[in-house]
Amino acid sequence: MSNSRIEVALQTVGSDRFERLMHDLLEREGYTVDPTGTSGPDGGRDAFLVDGDRDGILHCSVQKDNWVGKAHDDIETAVENFDRDFDFYIFATTQDPSTTKRDRVEEELHEEWGIPTTVWDFSKIRNSLVGDRENNDLIREHLRVDPNRPFVDIESEVDDLYEDLLDRVKRRQAPDGTIVEDPALVVVHVIPQEAVDDHHDRYAGDLPHPPQFEKRDAYAVTRPKVKITENNRRFHDGTERERYTAIHRDGWTEGIFTALYPSDNPQLRTSIDRLIANFVHTALGTFDEADIYPPYYVYVSILGAEGYTLSRPSGSNRPPSNVRPFTEDEIRLNRVQIDNPDVDVPDVMRKTFDQLWRHGGWDHSVNYQASETDDGETVYEWNPYR
Repeated sequence: MSNSRIEVALQTVGSDRFERLMHDLLEREGYTVDPTGTSGPDGGRDAFLVDGDRDGILHCSVQKDNWVGKAHDDIETAVENFDRDFDFYIFATTQDPSTTKRDRVEEELHEEWGIPTTVWDFSKIRNSLVGDRENNDLIREHLRVDPNRPFVDIESEVDDLYEDLLDRVKRRQAPDGTIVEDPALVVVHVIPQEAVDDHHDRYAGDLPHPPQFEKRDAYAVTRPKVKITENNRRFHDGTERERYTAIHRDGWTEGIFTALYPSDNPQLRTSIDRLIANFVHTALGTFDEADIYPPYYVYVSILGAEGYTLSRPSGSNRPPSNVRPFTEDEIRLNRVQIDNPDVDVPDVMRKTFDQLWRHGGWDHSVNYQASETDDGETVYEWNPYR
């Protein structure tokens, strides 16, 4: 079961979804689950459990580091916060310790608090999900993975989907209408792993507003399979688009813009990083609203780029001779994988933006300011040009 889609989804599951998954899974195991509503420091909520005449408590954690300390802290908090005795304690974690370590932690907690403890770790949860076909619905509902296709190469399939979407854009076809022929296009896709499946039951009309490069990307209209922004058509009532953002009912998002700078020499605006970062950030918000789960894959391309330069920021002391036109007609930046919708988007996109600016002769993106900490570590502050 190595590297299956179920494993990837379980490793990246958010805390709320993980709690709901564990509640449903333990109910399948015969427990009665009663969420308490009490939250811990990481946002995790306790749940009371009943197993026959035994009372217990459950705590779930997606914490990536020091899960052992978390398990100790949570049982201490439960004992101190609730005026009742517990006959057992279940700690659920997405971490995957060795069997020896898991057993040792269970023994330590039992000895310290006198409460028999069971750790439901990554392996135990995965095996319970995939080992019983009756739990296939939990895989679909909480992990958004088709249990009948657990071992496909998800990254390869997402790449294939991206190629199909980009080929359409190259033909100057939008998800609705056509795209202007002349200027260079900046093309951004954010594709969730579930977009390659066909078990979605969404209607386009129920989708949230598409992502936005800027607030003016508004006035979305609904088509049979897609919701797309409508306010940037050329000649108003025509179908030729020079800018749009869209979300498809399968979950993928797409946006294009020209970002041209008025000049005798064709240039892309310095604000290109900010516009792309805004699109990715709002796409993550859209996914969260629509219950579309990670991992997500970000693709950035520039079509018709040959001969264009990145505009020189006002006030920059960089010698103009260092700036060169793009020599390739199609520029593709490295794919970025996002496993958490709460990420710092400028941080995860920084190397991709550096890659873009290096195509134009710069050492790195001009939209970050580098500084050094007292420990000698270089940190980057997002300070985008407008």
